[in-house]
Amino acid sequence: MDARSGARIGRRTALGLVLGGAIVGLRPPRAAAQNVSLAGDRIPVLFGRWNVAFHVAGGSADTVWVVEPSANGTTSIATVGPNQVALSILEARLADDVLHLAGNTNLGPATLTAPFDPQRLVGRFRAGEMNGDFVAEKRPDARSRAVVELFDQAAATFQDNLFSPVPLNDAWQAVKAERRASLAVDGATERDMVVAVRTLMAATGVSHLGYLIEPSGPTVTAAEAGMPAVSWRRLRGDLGYIRIASFVEAAIERDRLDTAFAELADTRGLVVDLQGNSGGNLGLAMRLGDHLFEGATAAGSFATRRALDTAGVSAMDELPTSAFSRFEAYGVDEFQAALDTGAVTLITGGRAANYPGPVAVLIDGSSASTTEGMAAVIKESGRARLFGLRTAGQMLSSRRFETWDGYTMRLAYADFRTPGGVVVEGFGVAPGHETRPGGENALNAATAWLRRGGRA
Repeated sequence: MDARSGARIGRRTALGLVLGGAIVGLRPPRAAAQNVSLAGDRIPVLFGRWNVAFHVAGGSADTVWVVEPSANGTTSIATVGPNQVALSILEARLADDVLHLAGNTNLGPATLTAPFDPQRLVGRFRAGEMNGDFVAEKRPDARSRAVVELFDQAAATFQDNLFSPVPLNDAWQAVKAERRASLAVDGATERDMVVAVRTLMAATGVSHLGYLIEPSGPTVTAAEAGMPAVSWRRLRGDLGYIRIASFVEAAIERDRLDTAFAELADTRGLVVDLQGNSGGNLGLAMRLGDHLFEGATAAGSFATRRALDTAGVSAMDELPTSAFSRFEAYGVDEFQAALDTGAVTLITGGRAANYPGPVAVLIDGSSASTTEGMAAVIKESGRARLFGLRTAGQMLSSRRFETWDGYTMRLAYADFRTPGGVVVEGFGVAPGHETRPGGENALNAATAWLRRGGRA
């Protein structure tokens, strides 16, 4: 879960949905190898930072490029903003006043072309089978520090704030020394620095990590994008169905959830579909718990590095019960304020009309973060039966830190345990009824169970 996300979403969300991907990439993509092989022309007038927007039918995605000279005399164009499709540009050529770019994505080979302009590029792109338009505009900001300085500051921020010192072992320290040495050479670029920082973070093996420059373009709300987080309908056999696509912060989505439960209150069984829900903030998840649990129920605990350092321990399992305060609110700011004390136990249930019937919850390998926390408490309490596939195993709380020269670091700020003390990070939550991949398989199994009255 992200402790700093608000109710607004980047326009890239829409593109993520078009591509069938998650809204939030919880694990950083594997960093490209150092000394990336680049080809093409040297184009000095392009050097600088650029805001870039890709547009396809049904959505758009914003990112940031850093354009700089490469060590071999060509032009390096590195994606240092959000990168849903893992775009890596490996060649830049200028011919007849047309800029030609080529590289790779996780959708397949990519090509981009645009009439040449040193301040604003408007052109077309193709990535695998997907194609659309792109617009790139030069930003006024620029790097002001040496790449080694940026790496050192990012590494210190990461070390000081990661939820536990345990992943920062000797192997991790060796990666840190190696990455730093690779930057302390003539010709090291900003692209190299970003790869080095991301490699260092990924070496811990934990989720909820990122290092990037945020696009400065506008954002839209989920409702404005025509993508409400909560939807519902009636199914055959007098059953109800509620789909929660993302645990967003917006109060309007909590109202929609209340409406869904009110309209489905007379059903004999309920399906709550959390497949593909990559998480988000606590508010909507806490409200779901209010409807499912008749009385106040513990929904797991979080602990930060501050809590560990104060108690003189290295893992949250060693913390005394007295270290945890209760958290029962909905807002992300309230949660962050509570978490700043060190450790909290979440309490949900009993604050909304209770749904008394049997409940089936659908999960899969893309169900992550907050979604996994909710699935875990539901499973441990026996309140509902889980159908589908094991969840992603990416259950930590993240926080954003502003670092030097415009970069933002997202790191796993707090560890999580279920009410029963179970670790979800790296393991996920297993369903009570495993099905073959495919959302309809889980739904069919769940509705069959509910039509039997919620009995095995």
